[in-house]
Amino acid sequence: MKKRLFAALALLHVLSLAVTALAQQRVPNKPGVPLARDLQAKMPAPQAVFEWAYPMAPTGGPRLDPDEVFTVQGADPALKFTRREINNGFGPPDWFPKDHGPMPRVVSNGREPHVRACTLCHLTSGIGHAESAGIHGLPVKYFIRQIVAFKEGDRVNIRAPNMIELSHDMTAQEIRDAANYYARQRPAQWKSVRVVETSRAPANSIAPSGKRMFHKGAETMPVGPMTIYEVAESDQVEMRNPRIGFAAYVPPGSIAKGRVVALGNNGTFRSCASCHGNDLRGREDVPRIAGRSPSYLVRQLADMKYGYRKGKALGDMKEIAPKLTDADIVNVAAFVASRNP
Repeated sequence: MKKRLFAALALLHVLSLAVTALAQQRVPNKPGVPLARDLQAKMPAPQAVFEWAYPMAPTGGPRLDPDEVFTVQGADPALKFTRREINNGFGPPDWFPKDHGPMPRVVSNGREPHVRACTLCHLTSGIGHAESAGIHGLPVKYFIRQIVAFKEGDRVNIRAPNMIELSHDMTAQEIRDAANYYARQRPAQWKSVRVVETSRAPANSIAPSGKRMFHKGAETMPVGPMTIYEVAESDQVEMRNPRIGFAAYVPPGSIAKGRVVALGNNGTFRSCASCHGNDLRGREDVPRIAGRSPSYLVRQLADMKYGYRKGKALGDMKEIAPKLTDADIVNVAAFVASRNP
């Protein structure tokens, strides 16, 4: 009897090890899909004046405990996730499931090995982070065009490799599913940034996660005429809390100067409203720009001006972006970000 029991236990142990090994086995990479890690070194470096708008995680930081457990303010206290789970590219946490409708699998989990969950960077709300993008409320056609642009090499910068990799493996249905889901997330509900015009900002720096975080203490740092510091309102952004946004500290006078640029820069080009609507909240398949991250806006305008974002999806911006000075880009980003989404 005991021998049979020990044999059964041994068999169960072997089966358990086999199941664990299968669960840990990686899905093989698909031939022809470029990997983000290989693309990184091939991306064009940002213009030096705008390096701050392309935040990258510093190297050589401290190793954080992957098994440390977290919850977030306002969420069900029973929801607890480890840092490893929070950073799981194929199933990050959904802290507030009642805040949104059903998520397509490509949004919530993605598909291994190349299509990471949309919520990993853009969150369940779509507000994203300063180093990614706010995609909530974007028109479906516009959303789809941008995925195609990544795939065709028309959108390249040092923040783009993950998007380029997934764009080569997403199916047409997955793209439509993601586009339709995020089009339904309302920008007014998820205001992602508050803009503060000031000559000095609270001291801050880029954290290992790639997000700009406040320093503890009362020290400050100057805000130069060509710099915007977009800082997480709380360290809970590290937990991917979709209810936490960013504070953008913009140069004194930049909002008023940016309004002039948005109105056409004294007749230099068409006004922003002529395409994006009088309230800059978009129309038809033209995207909303009001209330979007100023860091993201600067990245896009700089990429358009210097040829890193190109192709058919650029539309009328192909003619406008080269006419912008670097100062125009900072100022109009501050103005547009300050508008209600």
